[in-house]
Amino acid sequence: MMSHPYAIEPDDTIYTTLNCMNCGVTLIGRRDKKFCDDHCRSLFHNVTSAAHYNLIRKTHTILRKNRRILNLAMSVFQEQHVVPAHWLMQRGFSFQHCTQKIDCKDDSPLLVCYDVAYRWREQGVVQILFWSADSRAA
Repeated sequence: MMSHPYAIEPDDTIYTTLNCMNCGVTLIGRRDKKFCDDHCRSLFHNVTSAAHYNLIRKTHTILRKNRRILNLAMSVFQEQHVVPAHWLMQRGFSFQHCTQKIDCKDDSPLLVCYDVAYRWREQGVVQILFWSADSRAA
């Protein structure tokens, strides 16, 4: 008897027994099945990517704090927007974190934290500037 050309014959190579990658329970079904249910799949991927997301979250928290401190400095030092670096450091400003660095031809680099920029002036003094995507480094 001739079988249909698209018929799937029961075969041990199509179905196999594996263990769930998250909880270890025995899986019965397709050979490419990796998890027993959506909960295990989601939990597995959340755990494996947690370190990466924690790094991003911590960096974003530092950048938000830097931006908040720069905005505070602009309101406190309204006239000149020139701030002593120690004033920023006392409030927890991190000079190691910025969202963008722009090299200027005749001046110190412009460091941007979202929409507020700053640059080092003479020793221990920082100048704060408003920044937008349309702004150009002078």
